[in-house]
Amino acid sequence: MKLIQLEMKKIALTPYLLASVLIPLVTLAMINLLAYAPQIDPSILVTDPEMGTYKFLYILSFIINVAGFSCLGTAMLGKVVMESYNDNYLYLTLSYPVARKKILRAKIIFCELFCGIGVFIGILLTNSLFFVSESVFSVVNDSLSFATIMGQLPLMIVAVILVTSISLISLAIGWWRNSLALAIVSAVVFCSIPSNLVTVGGVQVVLAITVILLVASMLVVLLITKKVSRLEA
Repeated sequence: MKLIQLEMKKIALTPYLLASVLIPLVTLAMINLLAYAPQIDPSILVTDPEMGTYKFLYILSFIINVAGFSCLGTAMLGKVVMESYNDNYLYLTLSYPVARKKILRAKIIFCELFCGIGVFIGILLTNSLFFVSESVFSVVNDSLSFATIMGQLPLMIVAVILVTSISLISLAIGWWRNSLALAIVSAVVFCSIPSNLVTVGGVQVVLAITVILLVASMLVVLLITKKVSRLEA
């Protein structure tokens, strides 16, 4: 815990906090825009009737928040982990009188807790504000209830696992080529997989993809730990 607190003091959190607030707000703006689109052009519902349902809009909230926080988590891991082990900071990092694995673990846990909690709160904030706006002025021709929001709780937990898994896998790819840009691009690509499948195969397919990515992220942590162990040799 002390190492995690130390990491919190070492990094400027303001940009990440700002981004974690902007992501759900941008998501809210987008789902409100899509919710109002059928009012402008009713023919949209003829070609794609799902756009006029709360289920579609809440899944969209899930997709955008996951993509946003995955990219944020990857950027944060790149700053906290990759930068600490580059040529400029490697000697300083390895000179700490603490086990190297514990330092790496603290960095990863700190970043993943930040983004995992962030995406959970982000989806909850987006959906709650949309629920309030629809309660006051409804633009969607669908039945809305508090149970509709509570039904999104499993997806919110899945979102936490997806964000942490995708950001770790993307970190490994970016670190392999020593490129933060490649890591973020990888995060976008990985986010597109569950995003496309959730609209085609439903939540069950997303759950399967989530399990695969979770296992892959665990293997990534082992590989990164071995990489750091070799650096101090």
